[in-house]
Amino acid sequence: MKNWIKNFLKDERGAESTELAITAIVVAGGAVSNYDALKNKVGEKIDETLDKLDDATGV
Repeated sequence: MKNWIKNFLKDERGAESTELAITAIVVAGGAVSNYDALKNKVGEKIDETLDKLDDATGV
């Protein structure tokens, strides 16, 4: 049992998968955050454009 625990602690086969999973989670979180910010900016620009069109047409 003692040897099994030592071997388990030294085994690094799952470390690469764990690092990859953590990296994927961080990248996905950044993408979602940037998407939300971009969506808000696009919405603001659309509203500004519509206001300018309303002013230009007198509606």
